[in-house]
Amino acid sequence: MPVGTKPSSALVRRTRYGVRRQRMRHLGMYLVGTVYNFWCLHAVEPLNSRELGRLLAAADGDTWQAKRDVAVLNLLVRAGLRVGEVVALRVDDVELSARKGHVVVRSGKGMKERTVPLPREARAALQAYLAVRPAWAGEWLFVSKTGKALSPRDVQRLVEKAARGAGLAKRVTPHVMRHTYATRALRRGVDLATVARLLGHENLSTTARYLHPDGARVAEMVEEL
Repeated sequence: MPVGTKPSSALVRRTRYGVRRQRMRHLGMYLVGTVYNFWCLHAVEPLNSRELGRLLAAADGDTWQAKRDVAVLNLLVRAGLRVGEVVALRVDDVELSARKGHVVVRSGKGMKERTVPLPREARAALQAYLAVRPAWAGEWLFVSKTGKALSPRDVQRLVEKAARGAGLAKRVTPHVMRHTYATRALRRGVDLATVARLLGHENLSTTARYLHPDGARVAEMVEEL
């Protein structure tokens, strides 16, 4: 452009647009980086497939209590139930067949009822437990040797015992098991809304905490801005 020539309005608009776009890109990079850093500091590390297999194998055994423990672990990690929801289950809340099955959660957060489908492994674990469950056990699905319903603390102990038996270095809790379920579902392509419904979440933002973006995904997110 010759010296002293006034730039056209179109050129001015393009320049301003370019500046705004660059600023938005920098802001987006900052926001994504902030979210990623927050996740790195506060993330719950889910179990991988090998760790999960070792955990379930460590809990397995021939007694009815061992079958009970494996069934409990499966409901945590393969159905995503909260520990309080697991111990509140009654026998009538379970529906099983050869090809499908579900549990009805009647004491979910906010006392909202929901139906959670069960994958094949979880159905098999429940069927194995129900086959040897004592006749005196009563209405509660999971009971102790005294016939009382398991407490949340009982479930925490059995999870910790299985983790020790599996030789896992990381800390494993019922929440980690539920977190593993959500993470595996999202990584396998289940949409966020469906995972939220299965977990009993009212807000998608709560479910989004289970997303685990790595460095490559963060770069992709920036490019998509």
